Amino acid sequence: MESSLDICINIIKDMLIENKPVTFVSPNYVRFKDIITRYVYDRNLDNTLEWNVISELMIYTSNQTLSGAAANNILINLEKLKRLDLKQKQEEVIFDNQIHGMISNVCKKKYFDGHYADAVESAFKEVNSRCKKIYKTKVGEEKDGSDLMNKLFSPNNPMLAFEDNSTDSGKNVQQGYMQIFSGSMTGIRNPKAHENQVLTKESAYKRLMLASLLMEKIDEAENYENSLITN
Repeated sequence: MESSLDICINIIKDMLIENKPVTFVSPNYVRFKDIITRYVYDRNLDNTLEWNVISELMIYTSNQTLSGAAANNILINLEKLKRLDLKQKQEEVIFDNQIHGMISNVCKKKYFDGHYADAVESAFKEVNSRCKKIYKTKVGEEKDGSDLMNKLFSPNNPMLAFEDNSTDSGKNVQQGYMQIFSGSMTGIRNPKAHENQVLTKESAYKRLMLASLLMEKIDEAENYENSLITN
């Protein structure tokens, strides 16, 4: 099945082969314009250099015609856009495979839109929110941030344990992850929530991987808790 970009590429190729005047109301051009515009905005490709070139070459009024040179340049940039989109799709597959579903739900669009700091903030807020719900269910009151993590995962009397806390190894694991959860709230979530931080794509992804790990540890702790109940 042809992709939307392949359809657009073939329409432009047909225009070049026919070598006839193309106007704003030419059926093939109308179809091309509708498909490419919808696809670019659906795929968040509207800020790319390739789309900027294509949109500048397109015709928008009845007294304009699309020249052969312009059509050829559009074709070149459509091919570039196709490669760029393929790369992004591959990155999205990797993202879906590596990032916890609850984290992906709140930050994937922001991340691929280029809002990296906002994506990270949303991810760690989601970790905090999940822990708040667990704590409130168990205690009937609310805590937040670092204090919440220290209470929920305390190695002395954990409300949510990762493994057998009666052993030295279990206590060490509990202590270590309590500190990671608590430190993430203090060092990552709180500074982002109060300052305009600028993050690179790579730096943001590393932080999202950490948030994903924390969500996976909560999954493990809840599974361990459930196993104690069923056994």
